Amino acid sequence: MNRTEDYGICVIKSKIDILAVIEASNLQLRKKGRNYFGLCPFHTEKTPSFCIDPKKNRFKCFGCGVSGDQINLYARLNGIDNGQAIYQLSQRIGISRNKLTKEQKIVISKQHEDRTLEKKFEQEYKNLFYYLCILRNSMIAKAKNHKEIIQVAQDSLLIQYYHEKAYHDYLLEGLLAGLLEEIDFDEQIDFFEIAIGVVNKWKNILKKQEQKGFENVAQTSY
Repeated sequence: MNRTEDYGICVIKSKIDILAVIEASNLQLRKKGRNYFGLCPFHTEKTPSFCIDPKKNRFKCFGCGVSGDQINLYARLNGIDNGQAIYQLSQRIGISRNKLTKEQKIVISKQHEDRTLEKKFEQEYKNLFYYLCILRNSMIAKAKNHKEIIQVAQDSLLIQYYHEKAYHDYLLEGLLAGLLEEIDFDEQIDFFEIAIGVVNKWKNILKKQEQKGFENVAQTSY
């Protein structure tokens, strides 16, 4: 992708939102809360599973799994690739293909910075989710290794975990909703910050106790 095309993507996204792409198509959507839902145009279905998030300018079908932004949606609806979609949408809003100005280069640089930060956040978000999953599964395995119920009752680590299990399950559910983009970014941030505290706490607990079988959990990076 050249710098002019990169700039074009930035301007397209700022001037053409995903609802404008929908309005130019024959898709029939119904608003539910802050999102819009309808039948997916990319596979046959009877129950609407196609979702538009106008705030994020994203679409996702929970039936066939396709997702993307307004450019991806335009390309799919018109049976063209993303490059052709960028060209057509650039023509629509009159983006020049001449040499970029200094201001345009600054816009591109900022766009790259935003993408880098977004990718870093997404990866750390996933790592927190995976850590809590691994911790839960390790605790389940630890409980199963005890032959008598009295051993479970005397295991202080297990007792401490199961006192917090409901809260951990709540966090996992919230983090998963974020991964599936079922909650907005502000809610994702809330779950992210809470999960960091919980994960750090359990990293320290496992490191201090040096529990056999938990080495990988204690060292898991997020």
